[in-house]
Amino acid sequence: MGLSVLLVLLAWQPDAVALRRVFEEALARREAQFGRTDARTAQAARDLGKFLALEGDRAAAVVALRWVVEIDEVVAGAEDERTLSDVAELAGLTGEPGLWERAATARDGVVAARALDALGAMREARGDAAGAVQAYRQALAREVKASGATAAKVAVRLNALALAVGPQEGVGLLQRAVTINRTALGTKHPETASTMTNLSGMLLASGRVAEAVQLGTQAVTAFEAALGEHPRTAAAVSNLADAFRAQGAMVRAEGLYRRALAIDLAAYGPGNPETQGDARNLAEFLREVRRIVDAEKVEREYGFGR
Repeated sequence: MGLSVLLVLLAWQPDAVALRRVFEEALARREAQFGRTDARTAQAARDLGKFLALEGDRAAAVVALRWVVEIDEVVAGAEDERTLSDVAELAGLTGEPGLWERAATARDGVVAARALDALGAMREARGDAAGAVQAYRQALAREVKASGATAAKVAVRLNALALAVGPQEGVGLLQRAVTINRTALGTKHPETASTMTNLSGMLLASGRVAEAVQLGTQAVTAFEAALGEHPRTAAAVSNLADAFRAQGAMVRAEGLYRRALAIDLAAYGPGNPETQGDARNLAEFLREVRRIVDAEKVEREYGFGR
């Protein structure tokens, strides 16, 4: 059973428990018929693992995919492309650096790029900025070679690298990513809007305020069209508020800070970190414009203050 069949079954079968049983029984039949280390058993375990991952049962999915990798290693070898592709799927669930390191050696550039991107994020999280940039550059190079310079996945790699290297190089990288996304996905796609938001923020950091406002406005419009009043829209709205604030358009900035807060409050509630971050942004803005009483009101309402 391939992934396309899996997705069709998921679309038409509302009973997840019964569908899980179908996959488990298929795996049991394959194991009984062909043995524990047969490629056909691996395919059944792979289908089960992907289903479990989609259903959110991460622990059970990991067990299934570890079995798949074990079979791959027996049947095809540890360095086979099928093996490394399954290693990447397993790493996506466990986050184990060793698995990502293995997947990064794949000849399949798409698999390798995914692994290198994950390694870059891990290095960035532990403060290894130089190591992160190196991994992101390698991921971009592998993705371009595998998918083509104008593929949507290339824009994803450009985003990651741009955010790691900062404005001096990052603006150009994000401009490339925006161009790719507009062509590959359309001007109103959420990923296009996310990339425009990132570029707007980087333009603002570079002191190019008018451009940041223009692009940030386009990003908010795109998110509104695609998602409406959604937390991703809120992030773009908050970014645009920063740009208007830098431009000195304080009334417009305040309205946007309040809108971002309202969206996340409705989505998450008052104690969520996103909502709290929006409230802090608004309070800091109010203090900047010397509306101390209003700032203190926000701080009391959301449970923080000086």
